[in-house]
Amino acid sequence: MSTLLTRYKVLAIFLILSGLSACDKPTYPTGKIEESVLKLCKDEYKLDNVKVKIAGSTMGVYIPIEGLVDPDLKLNQKAGEKIEDVALSIHRVTTSTDMPLKFYILTARDTKIPGAEFILTGFIYDVVRVRLFDISRGEYFQRILRDFRFNPAIAGEKKVREFFDALNQDSSLTETLKPILYPVYAIGRKDSQKIEITDIESKELSDHESILYIKTIERYEPSPGFEAYTAIFPPGFKNEYLFLIDISLFMSPVKEIVSKYFYSNNEIMQRNLEDAFKQYQDSGIIGMDGFPKKDLDLGWFLSQQISRRIKSIFEEDRKLKNNFKVTSSLGWIKDRVFQFKFNISSNDGKTGDEKIIFSNIIRMTGKTLHLYEFEEYKGVEFINLADAEKKIYLSKEDLERFRKNKLDIASLKY
Repeated sequence: MSTLLTRYKVLAIFLILSGLSACDKPTYPTGKIEESVLKLCKDEYKLDNVKVKIAGSTMGVYIPIEGLVDPDLKLNQKAGEKIEDVALSIHRVTTSTDMPLKFYILTARDTKIPGAEFILTGFIYDVVRVRLFDISRGEYFQRILRDFRFNPAIAGEKKVREFFDALNQDSSLTETLKPILYPVYAIGRKDSQKIEITDIESKELSDHESILYIKTIERYEPSPGFEAYTAIFPPGFKNEYLFLIDISLFMSPVKEIVSKYFYSNNEIMQRNLEDAFKQYQDSGIIGMDGFPKKDLDLGWFLSQQISRRIKSIFEEDRKLKNNFKVTSSLGWIKDRVFQFKFNISSNDGKTGDEKIIFSNIIRMTGKTLHLYEFEEYKGVEFINLADAEKKIYLSKEDLERFRKNKLDIASLKY
């Protein structure tokens, strides 16, 4: 058993014991976690629209908030206070229970602006440690994941529904896209088409892209000369589409449409869109219902935390901020290897600046993984997109040597 898990159990047991009543029961026992969070939110903060769902060792909490976003697209102050109240309720319950929870995700969504959401993700062991003064509050805040964004899947679904509504209203805005929706606009009499969405599945591809798998029922009246097609496509036939949405393209976010049926070489062909949809990897963590799609793990959590720390290094240190520009930073773990892709450029292009960039990032990564005592990985790869995608790979052992100053940046190969 790793030292981290041992310490986690010791601290968790301490908190559970400190919360025991005279009857030797935890304050918030297993089986009553969800209702305990809801009761605290309602009784102490007058929040009665909170929802809770537990998946494995992860607690998901969802709250819809009217006015989450200000007119200038920033987090509203009052909304921020509600989020803080819910977070405090989560902390109280998760640190005084006998249920072995590890993570929580609090999602707040704007009820008026589709896709606008604030997500707070935390490792419960960190809450325990800061309460026991085992880590500083500054370090604790570095460990919390905060995401204020527009969910591309939710925004994408809204765009798709608006698109089909416009089609059914025969809007001129959809005229150029009608030929793609084969065959209903190819064989149907003008203005007779009506398309009903029966199901939508979505996946996030990036922070601004989503792919949606649409199932429909389509009705029409055949145009003269196309009556024979009703044997293949009877009015009310079922159809399918894939929509690629990019919400960063504000004026025309529908990037691509793929229809199940298409005409080729004088023959009606069809694509297996369900299989095609399955090939895409979903990068999203939060589902359409506001709850986590899966139980979280520490490797994923650390990959996200370190990617954020990479940005903070060059944005919070005054000297580094003056000399370098950070455009992006992403991280993930796959097959037990961390990979961090960042775009950090030098303002003056001095010789040796790339070594400063990599050495700061590698040192921080080694320190973070050491503080978490995380051992379930083989190595770490660092890639700077701003510098011809220069990369450095360190095994777990070499990263530890670098942290202990037994390995320097000059000895690493790019």
